[in-house]
Amino acid sequence: MWKPTLDEIERLYEKHAKQLEATHWGKFLAITSDGQFILGEDDVEVIDEASKKFGQGNFILMRVGIKSAYRLRQVQVVSRHYPFLDVDWQVRQYRERSQAYADTGFEVSLCVPEDRRSHLGEAVTSVQVTLADASSQIQDLFRGTVAIVGINETLPAAILALGDEFLLGRRILDRYRVTFDRGRQIIVERT
Repeated sequence: MWKPTLDEIERLYEKHAKQLEATHWGKFLAITSDGQFILGEDDVEVIDEASKKFGQGNFILMRVGIKSAYRLRQVQVVSRHYPFLDVDWQVRQYRERSQAYADTGFEVSLCVPEDRRSHLGEAVTSVQVTLADASSQIQDLFRGTVAIVGINETLPAAILALGDEFLLGRRILDRYRVTFDRGRQIIVERT
């Protein structure tokens, strides 16, 4: 699997994608080492299309005009049980029900602890992520599904294995009405 350094990604972007900023700012970009690319609004759709066209592991996911594909931020936990949601998630044949922190500062669908990495098989691609301390890393990205328990809807998801906790991000939360009720409960409604 191709996993470029941060410097290689920057050179690749400058050479092949910089000119897209004027017309495609913020779109997801799957790009190969030789500059072939696919653009789109939805990260999972771009991953799927690039996997078919270029083959898994032969491209990196980026965003036009934005330093990294995803920004991960850690927010303060108010209590031990708030604001966590039960989620069913799956990558290939591996399934698990987990309690995930509903993180409105996290842009990916789901982040699972690194210790689950060995269950997930081969990554679809790599992405550059910016962590809460503003550092950047290249991380493996997996294609899977996520469902909030109690809402009968399984959603395609980009999943990272990073850190030591489950984080449910904006790519899932933004599909619903989410109410953080005065530190007592979190309410998720399908609209």
